Amino acid sequence: MNLKSVIAPTLLATVSAALLIQLPIAIADRTDAYDFLDPVIDVRQILVRDFVDAAKIDDQAMRQGMIEGMIETLGDPYTVYVPPADRTDFDKELRGTYVGIGCEVNMVEDQLTIISPMDGSPALEVGVMAGDVVLEIEGQSITGLPIDECINRLMGEPGTNVRIKVRHLDGAKQEYTITRRRINTRTVRGIRRDGENWNYCVDEKLGLSYVRVTQFNDSTSSELLEALDSLQKRGLNGLILDLRDNPGGGLTVATQMADLFLNAGNIVSIQPRPGRGEAAQFSAKAPGTLPDFPLLVMINGQSASASEIVSGALQDNGRAKVLGTRSYGKGSVQDVRELDFNRGTLKFTTAHYHLPSGRNINRDDDSEIWGVDPDPGMVVAMSDKELLEMFRARREFEIIRAADPSIGSCADVNFIQEKLKDNQLVKAVEALRARVESGNWPAVGGDNAAVVAFDTELKRAVDRRGQILEALGGIEDRISQLHQQAAEVGKPPLLPPEIDLQDGTLTVRDKLGNVVGTYRIDAGNLELALDTMRLTPVDGEK
Repeated sequence: MNLKSVIAPTLLATVSAALLIQLPIAIADRTDAYDFLDPVIDVRQILVRDFVDAAKIDDQAMRQGMIEGMIETLGDPYTVYVPPADRTDFDKELRGTYVGIGCEVNMVEDQLTIISPMDGSPALEVGVMAGDVVLEIEGQSITGLPIDECINRLMGEPGTNVRIKVRHLDGAKQEYTITRRRINTRTVRGIRRDGENWNYCVDEKLGLSYVRVTQFNDSTSSELLEALDSLQKRGLNGLILDLRDNPGGGLTVATQMADLFLNAGNIVSIQPRPGRGEAAQFSAKAPGTLPDFPLLVMINGQSASASEIVSGALQDNGRAKVLGTRSYGKGSVQDVRELDFNRGTLKFTTAHYHLPSGRNINRDDDSEIWGVDPDPGMVVAMSDKELLEMFRARREFEIIRAADPSIGSCADVNFIQEKLKDNQLVKAVEALRARVESGNWPAVGGDNAAVVAFDTELKRAVDRRGQILEALGGIEDRISQLHQQAAEVGKPPLLPPEIDLQDGTLTVRDKLGNVVGTYRIDAGNLELALDTMRLTPVDGEK
């Protein structure tokens, strides 16, 4: 008997059976998709054929509106559609790379100003300096152009040249021809600049250093290792890892960073959609682990995603203390998928992160626990006013300029307090110094991170309400002014439509937003109800 003659029919029967099973499923899925799209197609056809203003019919805008509408129904702020036109900016944000000359720029008094050339950038190499004002790009004046248009003209293809004319701080004008190349946004910084380099020192005598990570991209782990290698050569006895205001980034980068400090233990687990398998766990491995020096991690309410994975893993494994305020609560895993035929990109949530302790990082509207909390005795808050002062002060010491020998070789606590205006970092240095000197971590702040988190949000909400009420007050004043002007020219005042308040309710709150009472209005007229105070408490309130 020919073996092939037996196998072939058997194989054919098996494949046929599989096709018979799969084919109805595929047909059903496609039928459901067509059923879903039927009313959408009908609406489009009606509008294209009969809408009064044919010039407003824009298929591309309609398509994007449909996609964004579908996403909006999910109620997930991290699921987004990126149209093809925005892909370059999306890649820049996602991967931390772009093609250009390598400068941080901003509009200062309507002039495109170089805030600082970037590390290793072509702009820095040719001599562009902080404070330079860009006057021309490719021989054309940019006066009056919006900043986005100016940036677009500076960016381009790798290896191409762009000619700019600048005015230096001393008033001298100079032209540069700069060859564009791919710029990797550096995410690891120190406490201040020493020329082109970063200074990481916060206590020279004890060998204490400070490193700030601004976000997580493909080069973050290598940048951090490079910085820590240089610090270890000088003597690294304690480290402050600042993840404040760090919006996060890739999961792989986060686990790599945590693994640098951990020789064992769970880093994070991912809980997928129900029915999509078991949770995936990421664990630390001993090879490549840094020495076990005292480590303190700083976080705040804007530390999100990868920042929360790193700080939570180091805290739960007992490797580091955490100082600051409760983190943001973005514990969602995003996948990025390209749509066929260059129709855009979809970034959407596929799972949630859980810390080694089992705590769910993600925050929902009704969450009471989320994110990462500082350790007891390490809850240190800063007001919005203090944060603004810190951001402004810090910016001055991030600019690449000639080294200033008068500052000294190390940024001590006095420098941090007086020059950087960073009260949280002052407490962090004090805590790390005490740990190195005594072997124990001191209490430098409060214990209840949840109370601080809710108080901060409440204050911001109350402040926002005050701003809205102030704006409404201005509108009311304008309405009164218009009424008066209308009366003066002999026209009747314009009044809002009458409002029927029969059986309505009135909620009274104090200045902090607390409900004092909710009252039912018995009269059908608000003015009468207020004059006679005929307000009846609801649900037995007195």
